[in-house]
Amino acid sequence: MSIRRLALASVAWAVACGRPAPRATGPNVVTITATDYAFGMPDTIPAGLTTFRLVNQGKELHHASLVRLGEGKTAADFQAGLAAAMKSHAPPSWMTFPGGPNAVTLGDTAIVTQMLEPGSYVFVCWIPSLDGVPHVMKGMMHPLVVAAGAASSAAVAEPATDVTIKLTDYDFQLSQRLTAGKHVVRVENTGAQAHEVVIAALTPGKTLQDFIAWEAGGEKGPLPTGQWLGGVTTLDVGGHSQFTTTFAPGSYLLLCFWPDAKDGKPHIIHGMAKQITVS
Repeated sequence: MSIRRLALASVAWAVACGRPAPRATGPNVVTITATDYAFGMPDTIPAGLTTFRLVNQGKELHHASLVRLGEGKTAADFQAGLAAAMKSHAPPSWMTFPGGPNAVTLGDTAIVTQMLEPGSYVFVCWIPSLDGVPHVMKGMMHPLVVAAGAASSAAVAEPATDVTIKLTDYDFQLSQRLTAGKHVVRVENTGAQAHEVVIAALTPGKTLQDFIAWEAGGEKGPLPTGQWLGGVTTLDVGGHSQFTTTFAPGSYLLLCFWPDAKDGKPHIIHGMAKQITVS
């Protein structure tokens, strides 16, 4: 019997027995539209494996960092404690960080896939404007309810990945060299504190040292990077996520800007910045 006839026979048998025919499933896909300074997206999504597509339609860099709120906590609690949390080296224990799509160039799209448990969340953009004020302080946040139910994709398998990046204190460890083309990258936080990874293409002739000097100098003058390719926003210890992006040949930076748990300085100041070559 041919494969086609076998498939039709299976469907007919399922109908005859009063059972629904099997159907292919995949991650729930959610599109987030970032503008200056807001997220356009649903207020409620089903739990399970989820692919977030962050489309940057603003005039600045944006990311969508996902914050899970503890039981009984709301977006209002998050907003009320935001100023104090940003001044502290450690956020409140009822805030946890499961990842999200990282910074992407204006007009581009960042893609991240991760498992979501039911609960209350908030999407936040921590990136500062030229005036130094983080976008979240300008209102760039969006409450999200992740609901359990029949629409859940919890049983869906995670996509296959071809490269792994491990986040440590304070380094990026790649399972193999990146080559030009499309990659699905698994990101694992094996460090002792929260970390992120964001990827930026270096302007030809520029190096990591140029970027560090630009950062240390108050981010003045031309940015020594070109396209920003996304990555994964803040992940808690032991967390993992996946992102999909396409690399052209050239030099790239892997960066972590998350504040250190001890002194509050961005992890790039502690050396969590790496230059790689894609051939």
